[in-house]
Parts: sequence; structure tokens; C-alpha cells
Amino acid sequence: MRLTILLPSLFILLLLISACKIVEKEPVVEPGKTITFDYAAGFDNGTLFDTSFETVAKEAGIYNPNRIYQPVKMVYGKGTFFPGLEEALLGMKTGDIKNIRIPPDKAYGAFIEGSIMVLPKDSIKGKGEIKVGQVIDIIIADGQSVPAYIKEIGEENITVDFNRPLAGEFIQFSIILKSIE
Repeated sequence: MRLTILLPSLFILLLLISACKIVEKEPVVEPGKTITFDYAAGFDNGTLFDTSFETVAKEAGIYNPNRIYQPVKMVYGKGTFFPGLEEALLGMKTGDIKNIRIPPDKAYGAFIEGSIMVLPKDSIKGKGEIKVGQVIDIIIADGQSVPAYIKEIGEENITVDFNRPLAGEFIQFSIILKSIE
């Protein structure tokens, strides 16, 4: 009698077990994971200023023949990128596409008006020929070296900006997550 009850019960149990699949948790971007992604970055007006796609860079007129266009590979959570991009990547899965708008305080920082100075040209020593847009190091009163961007070059003076070039800008990012290891 027990065998007649036990046998059908075992059969049903085996049937249920064989029908079950082991579901693996799909990996997500989290600290310590190595991720690879493609991106395009631009301003609110739609102007592209950076991308990992060579064809897109050519179409946008921002192609640099000295650059290698390829997906970015990094260990997530090491502060490699600015906070807004790191926040956007967190939790993404392979194949996810995300479009985000990053405010200045989570991108390149706020633009600080008082950070532009006019300096005598002869105070810039050992730099060779200087050009607008070039980054130079300025030694400040306490001996620290601070990067400054050359905004303008005059006959006797140069205008430098201690803001980052994209300070104060909202940044639009399109991200395609390629892999998580």
C-alpha cells in the first residue's frame, strides 16, 4: 500500500525537479566589476563633444586621427569618472542603453567667475610656444601647482582660466553597456 502511494509521489517529485531551471542572477554593474561600454557625450543643444565611436566622431566633425576609438573598459567604483556617470552606470546590465543628463555639480563642476586671471606673458617660463586652449601649470602663493587653461593670448598678457573647460555645463550622455566581468 505504501509503495503505491510512494511511487506516484516520487514520480511527481522527479517531474517537478526536472521542469525546474536553475536561474542565474544576471550580472549588474557594481563596485569591483570590470565593465566595458560605448558612449556619446554632448551638450544640451545637441552638439557632440566626445564619443567612443569613430564613425560618429567623423560625422560630428570631432574626429581626432591620433585617438583610438573603442569601448571604454574600467573597474567600476574607483572614481575613474565623474559622479553623475558613475551613478548612471550603477545597476546597468549587459546590453542596457541609457540616456542621461548630468548637472554641472556631478560632471565638471560649477563655473566660478573669479577664476579667470590676466597674467604678464613673461611670467610663463619654460613653456615654449603657448597656444589658446593649452593647459599649463601655474604655481600659486603656497607653492602648489594648479592647472589653468589659456583662454587668450595678447601682445603682453595671457588670460588663463582655472575652471575646467566644461565647467558649468549640463552634459548629455548616451551609454551602451557591452559587458560585465
